[in-house]
Amino acid sequence: MIFLSELDSHGGVVLAEAIDGGELDRLACLLTSLPTDDAVRQREGAVYASRNVLALCSGLVDAWRSDVLVELLVSVLGDGVGLVRGLYFDKPPQQTWALPWHKDLTIAVREPREVAGYSKPRLRAGVWHCEPPVEVLEAMLTLRIHLDDVTSENGPLEVLPGSHRTGKRLKIDDFQPCAVLVKAGDVFAMRPLLAHCSGRSQPDTQRHRRVLHLEFAGMRSLPGGHEWHTFHPVIG
Repeated sequence: MIFLSELDSHGGVVLAEAIDGGELDRLACLLTSLPTDDAVRQREGAVYASRNVLALCSGLVDAWRSDVLVELLVSVLGDGVGLVRGLYFDKPPQQTWALPWHKDLTIAVREPREVAGYSKPRLRAGVWHCEPPVEVLEAMLTLRIHLDDVTSENGPLEVLPGSHRTGKRLKIDDFQPCAVLVKAGDVFAMRPLLAHCSGRSQPDTQRHRRVLHLEFAGMRSLPGGHEWHTFHPVIG
């Protein structure tokens, strides 16, 4: 696939129009129906982030599927790839937020076991999370499905291309930042070890920035005895 060399060298690649208009509308409807319980953070009534969306809305387990996304996942992670976690983010107008430079270093696991090579599990929204060995993170891929156009107005994701090659180390000064500007229906595929941040929306914008964040792993069994909290096979 033409995307693989860019994903390998940069740590992330945009797949234009990976989700068509009808499927995008379906995703938006499913996300709108997320229950506003403790798993959904709110500010003055506006939902802007949600963990555990696969459990909150089972339709999201398959609603992301398109031929190009399935082909990419199998090409990168193999036939045993599975969906292991889902998150939802929005930046509503007048209720924006930001995140500093970081890498996605934690995974969701079934039980609070203490396993060599993993950090001590901690509860997040009722689910145990820990930091696994680097080889687990290297065998993962995240798909960020954009429900809105992303411009400089609405707090785009910024990435440091090539920074995934430094493992868990966060080295900012060695790389040139790049904003991920996309259209609704585009998908940004990225390695968890790619350093990224997110700035605030401009004060006068009327744009949302809704993203369905899905994490996939190429190994069904975790080394050392931990188990994924959730594993939905992509094939079969």
